[in-house]
Amino acid sequence: MVAHEVGPEVSPQSTPRITPDAATAGGRPVPSSLRRLDEARARFGGLATTYLDAMHLGDPLADAFADDVVRIGHGKALKMLRTACREGLDAVPHAPASLHALIGSLDDEPEWLDLSAIERDSRFIGRYTRQSGIVLGAASLVSGYANSAASRPLELTGRYLESAGARTIEVASWLVAITREGGLERHGEGFELTVRVRVIHALVRQSLREDPRWDAAAWGVPINQAYLAYTLVEFVRIPLRSQRLIGAGYLPHEERAAYARWRYIGHLLGIDPALLPQDEAAQERLEELYLLTRPVVDDYCRELVAAINASFLTAEVAGILPPPARRFAPTLVHALERLFLGDEIAEDLAIPATRVTWVVRVLAPALGAVNGILDRIPATLPWRTRIGERYRVALDARLRSTYGVHHDLVDASPPGGRSHPARG
Repeated sequence: MVAHEVGPEVSPQSTPRITPDAATAGGRPVPSSLRRLDEARARFGGLATTYLDAMHLGDPLADAFADDVVRIGHGKALKMLRTACREGLDAVPHAPASLHALIGSLDDEPEWLDLSAIERDSRFIGRYTRQSGIVLGAASLVSGYANSAASRPLELTGRYLESAGARTIEVASWLVAITREGGLERHGEGFELTVRVRVIHALVRQSLREDPRWDAAAWGVPINQAYLAYTLVEFVRIPLRSQRLIGAGYLPHEERAAYARWRYIGHLLGIDPALLPQDEAAQERLEELYLLTRPVVDDYCRELVAAINASFLTAEVAGILPPPARRFAPTLVHALERLFLGDEIAEDLAIPATRVTWVVRVLAPALGAVNGILDRIPATLPWRTRIGERYRVALDARLRSTYGVHHDLVDASPPGGRSHPARG
């Protein structure tokens, strides 16, 4: 038995459990930034209650370790975390009780998880690497910026506007690790990066806890359980739908595997079981509830979108266009964002309207028909996946060289620029 440091006692069973009226019981009403609450309760019943209560809930296990990170020191504590993920708790002498509780809650896989089936059904998803990269930026990330409360931690830590490219590369590093074969096994790279993302969230929450700029009455807890659960929609339902809109949809069994994979990732991220979507239908309801109640878009949301477009997406889209067409890259980015997000959110984010959206919408079914035929010819899948992987490796190398990024996540980024709570 490895000795561990004495710290605040935290049990693996202290993972948040959302109960009715948990948010209001302590005199904490629903955050004032949320809208259409009566309609939400009427349409979604118990789910709405759970979701609204979760606005005031963080992640007790990760938050307790974040407190110990400050006590022990960032470098030492985060090294302990990485070692515990890679080798297990026995390899971490004098680990604090909070780390034992956090990792101990994740050591055993949930009974509903079937990683072998997920990996079997996901072997060839890399054939659409080029399309998924565009969707990551123009749909998944941009959709998250249409919420002035959920994006507020990005504003207050300040790092995104400083380097949209770097953060996009970091997100991509995580996505590659969690979709790679074996990545989500107990000692896999994807498991480690996901737990580190969870702790990064906790360190941001900790830094904002006493920050006078954080308006808990309006926004709830930073990176709260409700918005954390919605991130699964941003990384599964939205990209799957967006790829179908550009003729690069996955096969049904691949989509089912994506929902199953992200259910487990949500578990690793500490999402409360009461809000963790189990399948496509659950994500659909969560998305509808989120869109109904989301706070209004503000100028910072628009600045975030302008930043990712100007410093990253436009250049990347230009890079895949033939030279004569590259001057149309900004218009194509706007067209794709309009297509993926819909006109209402695009208008909120000040994304210009363009006729190119109509052109993409008209051409996509033909492209989808061709890809659909190829997808049903098993012999085409391996070589198309190899082409996609070669593209991904080359793109990653080019982006890292362009933006000077040589780390995976922000907690491993070098000193310089604005400080970040995960960097110490």
